[in-house]
Amino acid sequence: MQLMEVCVIAKCTYKSETIMFSVSSESSMVDILKTLCLRFRGLQLGCFTLRYSVPSYPSCFLETDSDLDLMRTFLLISNEKTVDILVKDLCGISEYSGDFCVNKELIACEKGESSCSSTVEDRNEFLGRSKRASAKPLLSNEWETYIHHVGQKFDGGAEEFRLKLCKYALEVGFNFLYAGNDKKRVVAVCSNKKLEGCSWRVYASRCEATGSFVIRTLNNVHTCAGRIRESKSKMMRSRVVSSLIVDRIRAKPELKPVEIIHEFKDYYGIDISYYHAWFGKELAKLDVHGDESKSFNELVWYTDAVKETNTGSLCTLDCEAGINRFRRFFVSFGGCIAGFQYCIPLLFIDATFLKSKYKGQLLCASGKNGNQGFYPLAFGVVDSETEENWTWFLQHLASILLPMGRVVTFFSDRNQGLLNAMGFVFPGWPHSYCYYHLKQNLISKYPKSGYGKLLQDRVINLFSRCAYAVTEEEFKVAMEELVIVGSSKVKAFISDLSRDHYANAFFKGMRYGEMANSLAESFNNWVGVFRDLPVLPLIEGIRQKLMVLNSQRRFEAEKWTTVLCPEMETRLCENAEAGRTWAVRRSNSTVFEVFADYSVMVDLEQRTCSCRLWQIDGEEDWVLHSEGREDGSFTSDSVAESLKLVIEMEEGKIYRDKAKELKPLFGDRKKQDMYVHNFLEYLKAHARNASKKV
Repeated sequence: MQLMEVCVIAKCTYKSETIMFSVSSESSMVDILKTLCLRFRGLQLGCFTLRYSVPSYPSCFLETDSDLDLMRTFLLISNEKTVDILVKDLCGISEYSGDFCVNKELIACEKGESSCSSTVEDRNEFLGRSKRASAKPLLSNEWETYIHHVGQKFDGGAEEFRLKLCKYALEVGFNFLYAGNDKKRVVAVCSNKKLEGCSWRVYASRCEATGSFVIRTLNNVHTCAGRIRESKSKMMRSRVVSSLIVDRIRAKPELKPVEIIHEFKDYYGIDISYYHAWFGKELAKLDVHGDESKSFNELVWYTDAVKETNTGSLCTLDCEAGINRFRRFFVSFGGCIAGFQYCIPLLFIDATFLKSKYKGQLLCASGKNGNQGFYPLAFGVVDSETEENWTWFLQHLASILLPMGRVVTFFSDRNQGLLNAMGFVFPGWPHSYCYYHLKQNLISKYPKSGYGKLLQDRVINLFSRCAYAVTEEEFKVAMEELVIVGSSKVKAFISDLSRDHYANAFFKGMRYGEMANSLAESFNNWVGVFRDLPVLPLIEGIRQKLMVLNSQRRFEAEKWTTVLCPEMETRLCENAEAGRTWAVRRSNSTVFEVFADYSVMVDLEQRTCSCRLWQIDGEEDWVLHSEGREDGSFTSDSVAESLKLVIEMEEGKIYRDKAKELKPLFGDRKKQDMYVHNFLEYLKAHARNASKKV
């Protein structure tokens, strides 16, 4: 088909500079390429690509004469007189590989240079450490293509246009000012307009039909002094930082501002301030998790959703009457409650502080399954570790434990509020103080600088002997020596320490080999990634992680073939190996005398031994379980039963519609003032939105 004579104006942009020339029916790709290399300084033939944009098609290939013919035909049919062409470097490529090929000799001829057949050596190969470093590809390289032609659409509206305009200015290397900026229109001009009369300008407005933003006018030519991409720029704002790290914050909420600063330098070649990194993270958290103060409102529907989707769950939201302010939250999922009946009767109680805007404390009660894995039973959110809050938490825990009909041994530190609450809610139940915390408290009374390491080690060694002693006689001997060595400081320390809460010889329950509250610390570390989050993402994050943990354990347990759990099976084999040289004599059907270094009487029916280790640790129960004499926490079947129920959640509109306005918890006046300010701002925004709807 013979094309009609057509002539269009090509507006070619390269690194924020734009030239215009005519493209006729006689023009070829070689002509266009030569023109571009002649007009743009530093542009080399074969080292760039061309893309042109037409309405609805912002990036069309322009590489061959056939592409050029199609472009002219489209412009003729569309009755367009101009076309925007973007010139983009090919990083690290020195030869063009389209339908037309340009070799090195042709490039040399075009430049008027002589060619030679000898190999040109790269001097960088011989410069060693002095060689010039090659440019590192950056994630920001594509930003220079974000603003390119009239009619360009931004489906994200004004917000997307502003972000891309900032990124474009960052990559090209200039600053701009807003001459107009609202929800319906944005006008930006070069910051050098007043001083140097720069003519760069862009105007975009909202398309009422689609809601998108469209560039209406664009003068993409700078007439001011040279522009260069700098590592620091006024265009790098917190909102830009937020848009770039939102996915990182979703995957890693604990990401620190210092890490963000380093990542921006490595990935984008941009230096940002600590403030922009910190505030950008806060904005990203807001985008991912929503407003922290409104997160408390979500607990209303979440409480109902937990109860309805997880049968047997205990979930309670406590608010102050009248003012509807959040006070406390408790949750124990039905699957965890049902499964705990098959776990070892131990509970590790602890609290960890939250790092979100409104702070608070996360209370937790974690157990242990037969394979020695930690088993979260319940957790809650309160403002602080007060006796009232601990009593409230433990009362809910008691409503779970009492119907099970078995005594549970508790482990905790010596928080006074917790101790008082334990005595009130669980009187007479075994309660062990954390041996590690006691030891650290005692160490602090004998610093090395004042007493020396030898005395410190001696005191700790004697205290450990007191704690681990299995008989009252052994305890008495070790304690007398400890008082002599430690003098008044030890006397003051043990005077406030009830021995039936830490010493094996006087402990009223079974420890199952546990002396410390380390499992609670494991739970705190396990949920540490969520402690920066608002209250609902915190709780839901723990639920999801718990669901995944139980699922993984369920699949592992299906592969077990032994009666005992793998961990306990290993211990049983080790003990059996150690006892191969022991002599065993039967007294009756359940009582035996074991001869090792000394003789010990063992009663299988009463579950006792004369050395008292069975009464204290209780782990010798594995023997009965392995022989099939009874079921218990250490069998593979018990672990499988503890993981039987699935922990799930269904949100949905039916629950979210139940959300009410809850005020967040506060601990001081400063936070109250902050809440009042935020709430007033919320009311103002709500009033403005209501007036617009009217």
